[in-house]
Amino acid sequence: MNTSFFKTAVYALCIICAFSQCHTPSDGVSGLPARWIFTERNTILYASDWTGDGHFAGAMSGSSARIEAVRKNGGNDFTYTDRNGAPFVSTLTEDDYILFTVPSADLAKGSHVEIDAAIVSNPASPKYFIIEYLEGGKWKSVADDLLSVPENPELKYSFMCSGIGEGEPHEYSSVLQTIQLSKAVRNGDLKIRFRAVGNFTCSGAPQDPHAEDGATGFVSYGFTGAYIQNYGTSVPADTTDILCIGNSFTYYSNAPSMLKEIAWSQGHYFNIKASLKGGQTLGQHTRRILTNKLAKDGGYDVVFLQDQSQTPARYAADPASHANVLEDYKTMSDIVLAGSPDCRLVMEQTWAYPSQRFGGFNDFATFTRLLEEGATAMARENGAAVSPIGNAFETVYNENRSIRLFDTDNKHQSHYGTYLKACVNYLLITGKAFSGKPADCGLEPEKAEYLRSVAERTVLGR
Repeated sequence: MNTSFFKTAVYALCIICAFSQCHTPSDGVSGLPARWIFTERNTILYASDWTGDGHFAGAMSGSSARIEAVRKNGGNDFTYTDRNGAPFVSTLTEDDYILFTVPSADLAKGSHVEIDAAIVSNPASPKYFIIEYLEGGKWKSVADDLLSVPENPELKYSFMCSGIGEGEPHEYSSVLQTIQLSKAVRNGDLKIRFRAVGNFTCSGAPQDPHAEDGATGFVSYGFTGAYIQNYGTSVPADTTDILCIGNSFTYYSNAPSMLKEIAWSQGHYFNIKASLKGGQTLGQHTRRILTNKLAKDGGYDVVFLQDQSQTPARYAADPASHANVLEDYKTMSDIVLAGSPDCRLVMEQTWAYPSQRFGGFNDFATFTRLLEEGATAMARENGAAVSPIGNAFETVYNENRSIRLFDTDNKHQSHYGTYLKACVNYLLITGKAFSGKPADCGLEPEKAEYLRSVAERTVLGR
């Protein structure tokens, strides 16, 4: 663990784009989009961007956006660590905050700014955070998205942390928040913060600024650690509340965020919550604190369930030996439906991949067929829909090998694969073809257009 590198009066991180296949272009707004991707192999990039004043020089695509930890009283006695490439700050207490700053921003009145992050915490970390943005010298929040702190209902928060940072039951908090500015930002700083709310820790003990297990940080390994984007001033015609429950086949390249951005460009607001953790089966999700909390909060119009990458195929190949797969699906579905009885439940048919001899199923076509059969059988139990993401992947895999659907491990989705997944899920929700200028989400326009066409053929039969 490298601790000396992070010790400074103000903690700030920015990293240049780490995509291997593409680079997100600027949308014409200085400093946006800004994306931070933390990986152990790229930790040296953080050091190379470190400057004398304690800030990194640039997030990506020319952005000078930065992240820092701030004491409510102006102190600077934080503890900074690097855990497998992910940045952590310890001893945050009530009203301390993590600050995101986009210098020299140029945003019109009415602009919608998206901020997403993947946060991990420990037992002595603050349990509740509120997302606020600075406007006219005052910190504001999105009132409609706030929840009441159970320990003190007078306090409001935007997201909570589980405090389980290590071991099998560890969890991450997926943050997806849209903010609408009531004032223009002209060549000034856009400031957004995650402020600790109340004197509450994840373990229930009082906050202790000297606690050794009180680190809060950003997640590495496939996650987009943090992301800030401008959606523009257009106001969506409708709102759909969505919950995504899944694993790395959802969080790689931030599929929920991409789905949200595509929908916005088509005139729809997808208000998305997510509980995502690598390698999880639906059975394991039934035991996760944040998954249960989000599901029981309820009120969702659509809920996506994404199982471990081989589980549905194994069930299809041998239902008797893998009967627990169906039972786990039904248990997770029951938890979801208890909170959202009228929701549209969607079982994701994930994709085949070349790694480890096509997941142990010998070839791409066989793996795809079993995934489809397994997902369909599971969904049939309670009338859920099936999102045919795997079929779309198979089409691209057979038609256009110049588009790399997979990350370097030949298993997880690349930025292109994530975009294809998001397009399929978008079409499944709306039932309508793309129109106007759909968001390319940083892909080359011609490749994004092709992937959208494959999604339309797969979902709509076009």
